[in-house]
This record gives sequence, structure tokens and C-alpha cells, in this order.
Amino acid sequence: MKSSDRVRAGLLLDVYGPMLTPHQYEVWRLYYLEDWSLAEIGAAEHVSRAAVHDILERTQRMLEHYESRLGLLARAEKRRAQLSEALRLLDEAGVDSENLRRLRDTLGRLADEEDRGDV
Repeated sequence: MKSSDRVRAGLLLDVYGPMLTPHQYEVWRLYYLEDWSLAEIGAAEHVSRAAVHDILERTQRMLEHYESRLGLLARAEKRRAQLSEALRLLDEAGVDSENLRRLRDTLGRLADEEDRGDV
């Protein structure tokens, strides 16, 4: 599995995790965030390896469905990109004033909040 898939899985869990059942949430977390095998999760959750696989497949479909309908993750990514672009443009402007420094600081704080997954 590509690392970008794991990152997306973690982001989807951050955004839509509260919409999952506790069991779905735990299986998803163990597999994608803790890197447990299907067999390890099955033993811990007292289900078969095949059941874990089914839970992961079903949860993937659910999370992607939520994202396609609500678009919260896409909007957060768009905000991050816009904040990064605004900071880049400010840095390129090269004008140094107190107001620009305050604007740069404010945008920097917003960008930091977005990086922490605050959606």
C-alpha cells in the first residue's frame, strides 16, 4: 500500500471517523494508522480475517461516499493550498511593514491549524 493511501485513510478517519461505529473506527485505525495485519486485528477484535477485510472494504466505501457527498476533506485541502499560496505571495512581495508581518503571522497560524487537521 502506498503511503499516500495511508495518509488519505488517516485524513478520512479524522474528518468522518465520528460517523463510524466504534468497531469500524477501531478496525480502520488499527489497519491504517497502527499498521496491524488482518490476522492481528481479527484476533484482537474476535472476528475472522475475512470479516476484518469485509469491514475495511465496507468502511472504505462509506468514507468515500461521505467525502463525495460532503466534500469536507477536499475543502480542507483547498484551504491549505490557498493559505500556502497566500504565504508564498507575501514572501515574494518583499515589502516589509508591520501590517504585512501581522498578516503573515495570522496566515501562518491558520495554516498551522489546517495542518493539524482542524476542519
